[in-house]
Amino acid sequence: MLIKQTTQFISALTLLGILSACTTTSGGRESDDDAPEYGSAADRKIPDYAPDGTASSFQDGPASEPTPRVEEKSPFGNPPYYEVDGVVYHVLANGYGYTEEGIASWYGQKFHGRRTSSGEVYDMYQYTAAHKTLPLPSYARVTNIDTGGSVIVKINDRGPFAKNRIIDLSYAAAKKLGYEKRGTARVEVKVLASPDGAQKASNSDGELEIPPMEQQQDNAELYVQVGAFADEMKADTLASRLREHFRQPISLTPIEVNGQRLQRVRIGPLEDARAAEAILSQLKQYSFGSPRVVTD
Repeated sequence: MLIKQTTQFISALTLLGILSACTTTSGGRESDDDAPEYGSAADRKIPDYAPDGTASSFQDGPASEPTPRVEEKSPFGNPPYYEVDGVVYHVLANGYGYTEEGIASWYGQKFHGRRTSSGEVYDMYQYTAAHKTLPLPSYARVTNIDTGGSVIVKINDRGPFAKNRIIDLSYAAAKKLGYEKRGTARVEVKVLASPDGAQKASNSDGELEIPPMEQQQDNAELYVQVGAFADEMKADTLASRLREHFRQPISLTPIEVNGQRLQRVRIGPLEDARAAEAILSQLKQYSFGSPRVVTD
C-alpha cells in the first residue's frame, strides 16, 4: 500500500495502507474523486460489503481451491516487524506446524481489485486470506469448528486488525464455510505449506515511517521514532525531554527528504517488538506527538 512522505511530522503517517488489501484501484461505492485516501481513518470507517453484481473475478473460469506448495517468501509484505494502531506485530520466520483457533471474518467488494500486502491483486472470488504474522505466501486449511466444513486458502495479505479476529478470508472462502451472511465464524487455521527463506530485499535509508515491507531486512534494527524536524533546536529539545523519561539511547540522525534536511529523533535500537510497544504506551501517556515504530 502507498505511503506519502511529507516534510513535516512524517512519523504521524499511518501504516494501515501497507497491511490489508492494499492499493487504490476500484472496489468501493464512491467515485475515485470522492473516496478518502486508502488506509486513512475516514477510509476505515467505510463498511465493506458483499458482491453486488458490479464486479467480476479477474480469473477466467470457476474458482478452485489452491494447491498448497512451498513458495519463495514474497519480497513484499514480510518485514520483521510492523505497527498498526500502536500494536507491533512480529512476522514469523516460517509457518511450519502452525495451528490456531479463533474468530474468522471476511473481506469483500470494498477491497476487490486492490493490491494485497504481497503485491497480488485481491480477488474476492478466489480462495485467499489475510493473516497478521504468517509469512507470505502461506497455504492453510481453515475449518469451520461449528459445521466441520473446510477450505484451503492462499494467505497473501495482512490483517485483520479488528480485535479478537485471527484471519480474514476472501468472500468466496467465507461463503464456502457458510458464514458470509453472519460475518464471522469460529475456525481452526492449520498451515499446510509456508516459505522458510529470508526475503530477498534491501533496506532503504530514505523512509521516515516504517519502510515499505519490500525494503526491510530480517536483521533490521528496531526504533521508536518520536519526530522529524527541519529545526535542529526543536529536535534537540525533544531529545533532551525524552532523556528525562527513558533509559534507552536517544539519537538524532539526519536525513534528506525532498531536498530538505531533517533531524529524526529516535529511541533505540530496541531489543524486540514488546519493548517498542511499551515505549509507545509510555509516549502516549506523556503526550509526545505521534510516535511510530521504524526499522533501519
